[in-house]
Amino acid sequence: MCLPPTIVKKKSLDLLPTPVKKPSPLRKFVRANFKWIVTICVEIAWFTWAFRDPEANFGRFTESTPYVGYYYHMSITMVFGSLVAGATSEGGGAVAFPVMTLALGVPPGLARDFSFSIQSFGMTCASVIIFFLKVPLDYEALIWCSVGGTVGLLVGLVGVAPFLLPSYSKLCFVSLWLSFSVALFRLNTRKERKVYESAKDSDAFILEYKQHLKNDVSVATGDDYVIAIEDYKILKARRKRIATLTIIGVIGGICSSIAGSGLDMAAFSILTLYYRVSEKVATPTSVVLMASNAVVGMLCRLIPIGGAYAAGEEETLWKFVSVCIPIVVVGAPLGAHIPTILSRHQISYVLYFLSTLQFISAYVIVRPWGEPSPHGVGLIVSSAATLIIGTLFFIKAANFGELRDAEIITKEASEISDQESMENSFLEASEKPLENGAIEIIDIST
Repeated sequence: MCLPPTIVKKKSLDLLPTPVKKPSPLRKFVRANFKWIVTICVEIAWFTWAFRDPEANFGRFTESTPYVGYYYHMSITMVFGSLVAGATSEGGGAVAFPVMTLALGVPPGLARDFSFSIQSFGMTCASVIIFFLKVPLDYEALIWCSVGGTVGLLVGLVGVAPFLLPSYSKLCFVSLWLSFSVALFRLNTRKERKVYESAKDSDAFILEYKQHLKNDVSVATGDDYVIAIEDYKILKARRKRIATLTIIGVIGGICSSIAGSGLDMAAFSILTLYYRVSEKVATPTSVVLMASNAVVGMLCRLIPIGGAYAAGEEETLWKFVSVCIPIVVVGAPLGAHIPTILSRHQISYVLYFLSTLQFISAYVIVRPWGEPSPHGVGLIVSSAATLIIGTLFFIKAANFGELRDAEIITKEASEISDQESMENSFLEASEKPLENGAIEIIDIST
């Protein structure tokens, strides 16, 4: 039987593929590069500003600074510094601060403010890229370290940074970074190291073994009681985690008030050493943290909190910032792609190299042994004390992290061993040999 022509035609049309409208080349370009929208906007704004007075604004690159060298020296420095800022837990200030204070002779306070300002542009752009790439982040650490970092920054700007001598702040900064690298290297030499995706996951693993006891205890006490106990333990672990992250944020904020960066290192250290968070998660988390802390620091110095600028310092600061903005807003986002390519061990190798290079360079330039007494001895003693105390602190944090995992692994292994021995004893009891050599199987389930 043949179908009517109209029906045949309709059925054949239904089988045809629906035509898909191809997007225009402009739409394709916008979709592919939308994550760069902040960088593009900043670049457009900078060039619009620069072309208003090309001779002055482009000419300042080759203008000599009031200290040592030319402004373009910082432009070259931040090509490397911006990549480091986006790719590692070292913010751009960790590169800019030692170069400015040690090589260019810039006062530490001005170098710190430059770090705040330039990270506010570069690391913010890197943070946008991190969010668009959907890179894994520890959001709980972001919130509470930011809260603590803001408090620590305000305390440091008012009560710590103004009372530190420049040479002490330089050497203590590089010594603290080296001490962290020593602890991280020691930790990464252990091949059996277990890593997590967040501090919350680390605590969840610590509490997970309790679930093995849930069924046995519930027989005697009831499910509701066991669930209440588990909820209490989870809540207690969360409170401890929040307190730890906030306190570390305060310490990192105080470090940022001295050198323009430090919250990133503090957060990265507690996440990797104590909570065992993977470097591939801790690194972008520290980048976003330092971006927010830098913005807060820059706003504080604009008020200004932490003391007014000397004559001509504010103008010099703006010149340094203006020659680096078009570089860092490209370099930092590019650097944010690097952790998605490198392994966590390769990221660690970069940190070892940078911290060691900073430490050696600082001593070669400052030459504390050549300073007049008592500052010469004081510099060496304070730097050595910072290195030793910092190393012990970070190693202790790593050891506490290892103990947390070791206790659970031991208990889990003990439970598995007890369960296996119980099963073996049941099997032995259920197999009774008879006189003729046969084996009687007893149903122990009844």
